[in-house]
Amino acid sequence: MADNIRSIPSVVDGFKPGQRKIIFTCFKTDLRKEVKVNILSGTVGASSQYHHGEVSLHSTIIGLAHDFVGSNNINLLLPIGQFGSRLQGGKDSAAARYLNTKLNALSRLIFHKSDDMILNYLNEENLSIEPEYYVPIIPMILINGADGIGTGWSTNIPNYNPKDVIKNIRKMLDDQPLEEMIPYYRNFIGSIKKIESGRFQIDGVWEEEDGEVIISELPIGQWTSVFTAYLDDLASKNIIDGYTSQSSDKTVNLKVQLREKKLI
Repeated sequence: MADNIRSIPSVVDGFKPGQRKIIFTCFKTDLRKEVKVNILSGTVGASSQYHHGEVSLHSTIIGLAHDFVGSNNINLLLPIGQFGSRLQGGKDSAAARYLNTKLNALSRLIFHKSDDMILNYLNEENLSIEPEYYVPIIPMILINGADGIGTGWSTNIPNYNPKDVIKNIRKMLDDQPLEEMIPYYRNFIGSIKKIESGRFQIDGVWEEEDGEVIISELPIGQWTSVFTAYLDDLASKNIIDGYTSQSSDKTVNLKVQLREKKLI
């Protein structure tokens, strides 16, 4: 059970315990000024009795600040520095000592301060630490999605558009039928369509022109560096003639040269 609690996010606030400890510390210290990620992790460990090492906290803090395509729709922390990009799915972040962060101004609007007094705070070694869960004004588990693998259980929830979620909350309050929602990832220019209940197909964007395939978007979760490694493999097997890349940390721009009589 402990592994599941640590690995699978709460449906109430969308947090795993490590994420909740970080947000608790940021709220407690009113983190509106920049602080280095490695210093913040030390503060989290001291104020919330975190026992799994600062390195783990570093990656969790960085993850809360991710704002590239395929990550958070609403990043609760701000990325000040190289926090990683869609090139490597965030794995290209700089070391924690070179990164600064602070609370996103939206965070305290979503997790409103007025609720702090009614939350059920945990206690460890006679120290009051983070609450059992927060109660955001919108279900963040839908906004930023969730994934986790525990013992005998796992979860994978896609991201949804905050506007669609809020619209359906208002419908629920008015006892009206809900509208079906399609997953949404901020700044993603590909397409997402439902193929059956609980399953969706996510497509990138490409077109064929003068013997080249021009790719301007990749499916969610397909990072640029992984895809170019795949293209390198195709080129080594003479399946394609080669490719050129003008992709950036924010956009995809690949031109794949096809071999005659070969199809992709």
